[in-house]
Amino acid sequence: MMWHTPAVPYPAAPTAHAPPPPPAPPLARTPDFALEQFLRNGYLLIPPAPGSRQLHSAIFSKAAAINAKGPEETWRLADNVLNAIPELHGVLEAPGARQALRSVLGEGYMLHAHRHLHVSSWHNQMWHKDSYWGLRKVRRHRPRWCMMLYYPQDTVLSMGPTCVLAGSQYWTKDTEGTEAGEDILTPNSGHESMFVPPGTPQYQASVLNEAKLNYTSQQYAGLVEDVALVVPAGSCVLMHYDLFHRASARQLEPGPDAPERFMVKFQFLRTAEPPPLPCRTTVLPSAVHPQIDPILDDVRAWLHGACPAVEPSSASTEAADAEALNSNCEVDRVAAAYRLGRCRALSPLLAALAAPAEAPARAAAYGLAATGVRAANALTPLLESNVPRVR
Repeated sequence: MMWHTPAVPYPAAPTAHAPPPPPAPPLARTPDFALEQFLRNGYLLIPPAPGSRQLHSAIFSKAAAINAKGPEETWRLADNVLNAIPELHGVLEAPGARQALRSVLGEGYMLHAHRHLHVSSWHNQMWHKDSYWGLRKVRRHRPRWCMMLYYPQDTVLSMGPTCVLAGSQYWTKDTEGTEAGEDILTPNSGHESMFVPPGTPQYQASVLNEAKLNYTSQQYAGLVEDVALVVPAGSCVLMHYDLFHRASARQLEPGPDAPERFMVKFQFLRTAEPPPLPCRTTVLPSAVHPQIDPILDDVRAWLHGACPAVEPSSASTEAADAEALNSNCEVDRVAAAYRLGRCRALSPLLAALAAPAEAPARAAAYGLAATGVRAANALTPLLESNVPRVR
């Protein structure tokens, strides 16, 4: 059964189990360095607040008590985890978490009513992007929706930590014709499943690597990185909603079985377009790949409440990018679309949007969004298109 759970403003009204929090002082935004990390990697680690070990220990004890009732108990609890463990309000109210959320999602961000207590298992998940409660929506590059993952215990590799493909939030795969709401990467076998086929650890690692390479192609494999979220107790990870991720398996050997890893997932969303902000100049010192630059330029400008400046382009360059929209590589298609958007080359983008293939149309949509309001007049007639994807 599917249902839509509404979003509520955060801080939420206190429940009967939790006293109202004291008035919070004004918070500064997350430093530019941290925001830049989020834009490039798709996630941001928020360390536990000083002196909060007792809070996280209490949350862990309650999570363990819930899990001790049986594996189905966390699913039965579902969205009620915040009522069952009201101490979680202390995590959501921590200054570090609030600063990060405000920086990425803006003032007035909202806490979505869907949240869940996850427990690690003996099974490896496949790389995937979450559905929207079983349904499919357009994947957005600009940060409008985020997950926040909270770990009440020290999380080590043997527990089966969450793994992310850092940097993977800007690309995906064709999904039309699939029943799953998730975007699920596939190995060379082409088999699509939320779980890796059973086998030795070496075999499962090779399957996961095949799926990763099929996603980015060998040429751009270095643009994403497999990161296991090994974190101290009380850590939160603010994650772009469209980042590829997976749950890894608990280790059976050597030695005694590893303990469970608890994680509480929350969702937050933006409620308003970013207002104009003073220009930020802080940038990570490491080099950026030229196929990512056009995306990052657009997202940074949008977060400033502006559009990237129009960039002049030669006819030959536009022709090359128009051809790249039909490339077999997602990285090349998306970069070309953003470059065409920056030089306001609407014709090739509109042609790709109406293409019979899903991938060029998906890339074109990002380029048209980067074009801004200038694309509105050209797009309005397409609202009456006979092609559902175009509409």
